[in-house]
Amino acid sequence: MATVPRAGTLPAALSGAADVVEEHPPLGAFVPGRIEFGRVGVFAGLPEAQLAQLDRSLPVVAWRQGSPMPAALARDDCLFVVREGRLGLFESPAGGHPVLIALLERGSLYSTLGSAPAPTLRLFEDCSVSPLSRRAVAALAARYPSLALTLADALTERAAMLRETVAALSTVRVEDRLRARLHQLAERHGVATAEGARLRLVLTHAQWGDVVGASREAVSASFARLRAEGAVITDGDGVVIPWADFAPPPEGEG
Repeated sequence: MATVPRAGTLPAALSGAADVVEEHPPLGAFVPGRIEFGRVGVFAGLPEAQLAQLDRSLPVVAWRQGSPMPAALARDDCLFVVREGRLGLFESPAGGHPVLIALLERGSLYSTLGSAPAPTLRLFEDCSVSPLSRRAVAALAARYPSLALTLADALTERAAMLRETVAALSTVRVEDRLRARLHQLAERHGVATAEGARLRLVLTHAQWGDVVGASREAVSASFARLRAEGAVITDGDGVVIPWADFAPPPEGEG
């Protein structure tokens, strides 16, 4: 006699979601604070029982500062959910300077589904990431068709961001590229303050060079000019873009 699955259990295919070996141990008190699947936009519509099962069953791959990237974070045919920390997704043009394509924070996704090559990742903060195999994603999408739509929405948003990045990097002057990328990152990841949009991203000028595809020296000179113009404020907690530098200013500001 066939066994009737309990209400709220995941499809058997999801057992394959945990077949990625956790190559690094959890980060002690760091990992328990990871974002829950219910707070990741594409999974927010799933029933709570399924979300809880995902949280319990999926592996968590931890990556610490100073350690090499775990191979599990570039495994073929997976969807990856950033549970905690911050990563940079980079691309290197042929013979060119590596450039930051996307900033991946809590709840962000990246993918190697299909024939997409593994991305180049750099660690900005200690992080934990959960991989979902193609089999697991397909099982969830089959049971919850709305998940496929929200994944499509997320991919559309990523495509729009990539178009913005191409436009920002197409300008000749490093100062203009830096300004455009600061605005792009602040609009997507910034926090509204009285002074302006604060981007809590503390990078060296060499790392900012990777954001705009330029040398450290060129970035240092560009930051100095932007500060002199009042277009940016830099401190130990990141960068602030004053509201006056946005066009038009946010509603209700100024």
